[in-house]
Amino acid sequence: MGTRSLVAGMGLFIALAPALAVRADVTVQFVEPQRYSDGGESGYGTEGRTLRTLEHHLKTLGGRCLREGEVLELRILDVDLAGRQEWWQYPGYDGRVMRDITWPRLELEYVWRDRDGQVLGQARERVSDMNYLWRSPYVRYDADPLPYEKAMLRDWFERRFCRGRG
Repeated sequence: MGTRSLVAGMGLFIALAPALAVRADVTVQFVEPQRYSDGGESGYGTEGRTLRTLEHHLKTLGGRCLREGEVLELRILDVDLAGRQEWWQYPGYDGRVMRDITWPRLELEYVWRDRDGQVLGQARERVSDMNYLWRSPYVRYDADPLPYEKAMLRDWFERRFCRGRG
């Protein structure tokens, strides 16, 4: 690619950058993560990665589902990941034992506003998926961190905010 083509391409990118920006604003606040049932500050060093993964996933869902100018403020009050770390596992080992009684759950609050600041919805909810193990054939847990939590949040987000955008 010649210098002229590169400069023209960069100019086009810069001109279109505002249009390519996220069309909606999603903020995620983790309230007292050290008190979370799970996924908070465990001392094993994985909590930061867990919370960053959840935050990124929620922002991605917002970018896909919310309309331009809408704002969604999420406050995560509790996180309980799918499965449990068992007493016999080596500390710091990331593996979790999945059972039908250890479904994923998040407690959260949200305020959803349109571009003019009018409240479209707000609630405090407990999002959970008691049947998470039924997703096993459809979830790639070997390659994706928090697959059950992401699937649960995707379903919840689509019901609340996507309005037919799927």
